[in-house]
Amino acid sequence: MADRDRTSEFVALFAAHDRGIYKYILTLLIDPNITQEVFQETSLTMWRKFDEFEPGSNFHAWACRVAYFEVLKHRQTQRRDRLRFNDDLLFALAEERAAGEDLLQARRSALPDCMSKLPPADRDLIVSRYASEETIIDIARRTGRSVHTLYKSLERIRRSLMECIEEFVEDTEGDRLNQEPQSDNILDN
Repeated sequence: MADRDRTSEFVALFAAHDRGIYKYILTLLIDPNITQEVFQETSLTMWRKFDEFEPGSNFHAWACRVAYFEVLKHRQTQRRDRLRFNDDLLFALAEERAAGEDLLQARRSALPDCMSKLPPADRDLIVSRYASEETIIDIARRTGRSVHTLYKSLERIRRSLMECIEEFVEDTEGDRLNQEPQSDNILDN
């Protein structure tokens, strides 16, 4: 039964993070065809090494680390290609992508709260535009507003959402820094 539970855990975690892992690999390799090959190898390696994953830790970070090594392995087999990034650039891209993932996740977490703070009419407009099949012309016809007015309203709402999200991320980052243990030993600083 434990094997079945572990398999279910892997499948659930993989399903929740597979797109992010693919995008991470795509950032490092650029070519979608090669990315798909390396993604498949990464998936198999993750499954084989899943016993090394510590339950409760950051699956996405662990998976991206596995993917990074799969990318390096692929690069070594493709050394004869003339058009390839040097390893330092690849490492820098990997680090930047990993850092960006945390910020992106924080922004995603803030969006529902920020959406709930919008006036109902603004929230309805955003949902109509981005969460339905309606085009801006459809919304204009339905609401009796001009397309130009709707674009101006959407621009204002997006700006408001972005300000709310950035404020949330700054507050969250500040809270995280305040919660980190501070050392009294001057040599640790």
